[in-house]
This record gives sequence, structure tokens and C-alpha cells, in this order.
Amino acid sequence: MPQLRIVSFGYGHSKPRPSCALMIDARHLHDPYLDPALRDLDARDPRVQRAVMRTPGAQALLAAIVTAGYALLAQAAEGETVTIAVGCGGGKHRAPVLAARAAAQMDHLDELRVQAVHRDLDEELLPAGAGDAAA
Repeated sequence: MPQLRIVSFGYGHSKPRPSCALMIDARHLHDPYLDPALRDLDARDPRVQRAVMRTPGAQALLAAIVTAGYALLAQAAEGETVTIAVGCGGGKHRAPVLAARAAAQMDHLDELRVQAVHRDLDEELLPAGAGDAAA
């Protein structure tokens, strides 16, 4: 059975982008960083999760990630690990919320192995706008 890894990351970090079959850019969604009450929190906090998922376009982007995940898994070879990368500016708010939600939605079947990995969630908070320019 193939496996799916959904990796969240921040474009603003000086690390290479994750190697993946599909890269999703979430920088167009409203950034919780801009809200002083949410800035120092991360995607593990329910308030950040609510803020991200209430952003116009977030539900559609989540659905697209899940749909793409199923499509990529259908084409994957036995034992292959397929990776979808989801990026935002710093990797602490938008991308990890979407990656975790997509993995949770897909992890309902016993035979399907889905894992969310948050590369930059525990990194230092980046300055405002870092990584948010389209690359």
C-alpha cells in the first residue's frame, strides 16, 4: 500500500523546499500572524486553526489537497511514499493547519497511511511578510 506524507513548511526559511509530487502555496490566505492575538501562537492552537479555516478560500484549498492526495495515491506504486508539500510564509500557521486537516480527513481508512509532517512549526517566528512574496 502506498503512503502519503503531507509536509508543511515556510517559504521564508533558508532551507530547500521539500521534495514532493505536488506543492501547494497557501500564502494567498489571510495570515494569522497579522493578528497580534494569534501571532505568537501556532497551528496547534485551536484559535489559529479556526482563523485559518474561516479564511475565504481555505475550505476549497483543503478540499483540493485531499482530492489531490487521493489522486496521487491512486497512481502510486505499492510501498511508495508520495509527498504533498504545503507552504506559507513562516510555516507556523496556514500551511500546518491545512496539512494536519488534510491528513486527518484522509486518515479514516485503515488501509490508507497518511502522515502530516510540520518541518518549520517549531522554528523561530519570522518577521512580518518574510516568505510571503511569490517565488
